[in-house]
Amino acid sequence: MRRFSGLAAALLLCGAAPMAAQYFGKNKVQYSSFTFQVIRTEHFEVYFYERERAAALDAARMAERGYARLSRILHHQFQARKPIILYASGSDFQQTNVTSVGGEGVGGVTEVLKHRMVLPFTGSYAELEHVLQHEMVHQFQFDVFSRGQSGGGMQMLNAVNPPLWYMEGMAEYLSLGPIDPLTAMSLRDAALEGHLPTIEQMTFDPRVFPYHFGHALWAYIGERWGDEVIGEILQGSASSRGIDFAFRRALGRSLEELSEDWHDAVQTTFLPQLVDHYRARRIAKGILSQQRSGGSYHLAPALSPDGKDIAFLTEGKSFFVDLYLGDAETGRVKRRLIKSTVNTNYESLRFINSAGSFAPDGQSFAIAVKHKDRDDLVILDVKRDREVGRIAIPLNGVTSPSWSPDGRQLVFTGYDGGWSDLFIACVVTGRQDNRVHH
Repeated sequence: MRRFSGLAAALLLCGAAPMAAQYFGKNKVQYSSFTFQVIRTEHFEVYFYERERAAALDAARMAERGYARLSRILHHQFQARKPIILYASGSDFQQTNVTSVGGEGVGGVTEVLKHRMVLPFTGSYAELEHVLQHEMVHQFQFDVFSRGQSGGGMQMLNAVNPPLWYMEGMAEYLSLGPIDPLTAMSLRDAALEGHLPTIEQMTFDPRVFPYHFGHALWAYIGERWGDEVIGEILQGSASSRGIDFAFRRALGRSLEELSEDWHDAVQTTFLPQLVDHYRARRIAKGILSQQRSGGSYHLAPALSPDGKDIAFLTEGKSFFVDLYLGDAETGRVKRRLIKSTVNTNYESLRFINSAGSFAPDGQSFAIAVKHKDRDDLVILDVKRDREVGRIAIPLNGVTSPSWSPDGRQLVFTGYDGGWSDLFIACVVTGRQDNRVHH
């Protein structure tokens, strides 16, 4: 699931020929009725609704250019068009009936039976290219395992049982390329702390994040043997002899030998870079941690103007991510500001790509929240622990509000029809005021 090659030639498009309304089931809460139309390209059927037409045309061009590159690397051609279903925002995407998978942390999904790719626009075309090509790699993987027959291949997939580092790592490498800051950070830290996983650990240890380390392993393979060998491994894996045989045949190395070679390459690359660096704790101290603040991760920290408080998002003692207020000196939690667990006014806090902010007076705090089929800007009185304002924004999505110096306006990123702009809202009236950036 979840980020590239660029734009395709316009001649690959057959035009945006509207079709009758398309519906994909009735197994989720529906706040909106989506009347889908279809753009047919050479290799894809791109489903969209009118509000996102312009962005969908761009996505269709991106998809065809991505296909040209991936089909060459993976030595495979689609025998029929693959579906790509686009939503204008994360809130719309969470209503999809194509798959039960979805939520704040999901950038896109490709379901295994019909090879349907589903993803939302985020306002960032770089992110769109990443997700589009990541999910397209999954379409190729499923198509290879099913021998080009949509709805088939489950017996082969179950028999081979490709691990997540194989599937997701390949998709990350072929969509991000060899260099990614998050992957490099994970490798550097693992090399320094002696926690670099083996391929066996990546396969069986659920604590190992398969995206970053899988990405790094495939990047090493691509650098040493060339990207085309990835297609050879994929094709060889879709047989009764499985993944181990495919790697040995393509690389002349067992997975254990490959793991040792990869470890040597990572340590040779990163350990010398750390000689002239020192650890962050020499110049800074950690504030939010599981021991002091609860929760296994702490996201979107916002410091109060006087530097005494810090607002942050964490899952706390529940499965849901809530907003907490902590002491900025000790990291100790003072109280929970928003409990999204049982409150339909806070169905989801935008904790992946957004953050809240304190007003200049340090008493008000603004944050974007999902409420039914839209995002609202919510104003909290931090001192009195209550909501004092809610601004309904007539857009597809909202992230990252920030206060004006006088505390009377909020600037925020708004998403509409797949594109993003900066907007200003008046805190007093809740009226969307004007667009300040395009």
